Amino acid sequence: MSNFNTKPSTALKVLIWMCLVPSFIGQYFKMMHWPGAGVLMMFGILTFCLFYLPLFIVEARKTKVTGKEKTILAVKVLILFVFAFGLLFKIQHWPAAGIFYFVNTFLLYFIVLPYSLYHLVKAGRSDLSQMHHVFLVIFFISYFMNMLVNSSSGKINIDAVLQQGLNTEEAFRTATSRNRQLYTTLEKVTADKNTAPFLKATKLKHLTDSTVNFIRDLKSNLLVNIDKIPKAKADTLSSIYIENKINYDQTSFLLIGTDLQPKKDKLSAHRLKLTIENFKDSLLNLVQEHNRPIINEGLNLSTDNYEDENGEPVTWVEANFASMPLLYVYNTLTNIQYEIKNAEYQALTDIINSGNKDLNTSLFSQIADLNSKYDAVKKQEEISKLKNENQKGINLLILKNSQLNSSQQAIVVFLLIIILFVVLVFFVIRSNILRKKANRTLVQQKEIIEKQKTEVEDQKHLIEEKQKEIIDSISYAKRLQEAILPPKEFVNSYVADNFILYKPKDIVAGDFYWAEQIEDLFFIAAADSTGHGVPGAMVSVVCSNALNRTVKEFNIKETGAILDKTRELVLQTFEKSVSEVKDGMDISLLCIDNKNKKITWSGANNPLWYIQGEQIKEIKGDKQPIGKTEYPKPFTTHFIDYNTDAIFYLFTDGFADQFGGLSGKKFKYKQFSDLILSNKNNTLEQQKQIIENSFDAWKGDLEQVDDVCVIGIKI
Repeated sequence: MSNFNTKPSTALKVLIWMCLVPSFIGQYFKMMHWPGAGVLMMFGILTFCLFYLPLFIVEARKTKVTGKEKTILAVKVLILFVFAFGLLFKIQHWPAAGIFYFVNTFLLYFIVLPYSLYHLVKAGRSDLSQMHHVFLVIFFISYFMNMLVNSSSGKINIDAVLQQGLNTEEAFRTATSRNRQLYTTLEKVTADKNTAPFLKATKLKHLTDSTVNFIRDLKSNLLVNIDKIPKAKADTLSSIYIENKINYDQTSFLLIGTDLQPKKDKLSAHRLKLTIENFKDSLLNLVQEHNRPIINEGLNLSTDNYEDENGEPVTWVEANFASMPLLYVYNTLTNIQYEIKNAEYQALTDIINSGNKDLNTSLFSQIADLNSKYDAVKKQEEISKLKNENQKGINLLILKNSQLNSSQQAIVVFLLIIILFVVLVFFVIRSNILRKKANRTLVQQKEIIEKQKTEVEDQKHLIEEKQKEIIDSISYAKRLQEAILPPKEFVNSYVADNFILYKPKDIVAGDFYWAEQIEDLFFIAAADSTGHGVPGAMVSVVCSNALNRTVKEFNIKETGAILDKTRELVLQTFEKSVSEVKDGMDISLLCIDNKNKKITWSGANNPLWYIQGEQIKEIKGDKQPIGKTEYPKPFTTHFIDYNTDAIFYLFTDGFADQFGGLSGKKFKYKQFSDLILSNKNNTLEQQKQIIENSFDAWKGDLEQVDDVCVIGIKI
């Protein structure tokens, strides 16, 4: 060996600090699980490989005399270079990182570092060799200590993870079978396959199957790349047969990528997050609108970010897939599949509830019979199968943990050899305490979550029962409201050529149409009560009853006087309430006297349109409702020429106020009148179909904003 008398250059000293400072900070960040750890450590390693080692070789070669010294220098530098890149693979979770890293770790800590310690004793105090060897000892021992901290502290209980995974797989299979039976029964009892509930159920099944299959492909991709098995086998494999259960590196790389190259392709955790969010949005669009908030609250498919106990942001992807063993990630994906099946069941139940009541009663009766038979047959088989799989899993884990314990014992022995660097022990102890504290917190949080989940499920069942009662009550109210509407045959018997387009926004409506015959007079009206849904339906019953009393009990025949008396009766009804009620209705009332060839009309806020010749004419109603108003005045009776070619249109504001079209604006009355005028030569039945198709096309996928009632009459 030659003596080293060359002092290190200033550039080499600067590079040492550029390697050490980012590396130490990055290692501390990694132990604290703070963001940016990988970038800092990667900067230190790349500086070591790309700048420090080349400059050191240039300066150290000047001190080497013999070929043996130069060969030793070259071998040592090569080992350092390869080890540094293996460490880089480990930090970034790239494939083959484990093998690459641990082979070079053996060479480094059993060849290079002992050699460096030997030279520390022999070298001069301020020469190049001493500086280099001190740097190597500090730099790589710190990385080794960090490896021990992250590999030995807070180990996940694989036994518990496996047991939980087996239970989740069984629950997923049971949920899948349950939903399949529900679809089969729905198909059997549904005679008309074009009904809205059946079509929605078909869309729901396709949506769920595609989402579950996507997650299955994610799981298979992990097993294909880590366990090296064919995809066909991976698609059917249970978690108990996974070989590399504790593989941390490739799971993170395959699902998340690295800090510099995050993964966002088809088979990534990022795409999984988008798929789950799309599934939730599509599923909620299929259920009844008034039930969406309840169903959305019951879904256990949140992908929201959150803050940890230190207030630091944690993404959903990092919390579930970053630096997690393969078995844990696999079970997480299975649990998501299970929750998707539960969400499918909630949505399918809601879709069935939206259908015909008699059909629902028959369907749920058959479902109950199928479920009781299915549970009785499968229960014993599931228990036996689960016990067998659990025993196999436990035996396999005992063997794996025995091998793992042997390797950890070797690491501990080696740690005792380098215990001289006691200052770093502080980080080991602190990290262990924090990790154990985190584990205790996770256990407590899990218990709380399980308890909350049970409470939520109980509340969900209660809400479903209450929801069914409410829907049944509203359906009964619909039949009561339909009883006040005049039958189609009644209208046809007095006006043969007519149409009535009636589209309630909800099950029951505030809009209604009314018709009555008194002597030679035939009355027909389109009315819009205050509100829609159940409140509007209750007001419509009051207003309809007032109209009937006016013409039958008080024998009033003039349209303006009819509206005056109707307003009086409505106000009398609402005056009995303790609180002030301002509800009422807008109406367009037409009277046809075929015997004397007379037509009269009166309106409250709503106009009358009629076509004579090539023009559409309008008579505006009085600007006051049938109800409480500040300055009430008598309603005007308008007299209209009796013309056999005239077509009269009575309507409420629901059609013109509907949002839609390309820009999402209202349909408006001008466009409505143009539509009527352009189709005046068609039969009234054809006009009804054109008007209804135009409304549906304009509305598109938007929500119907109000009840719609349009009446057409040709004298």
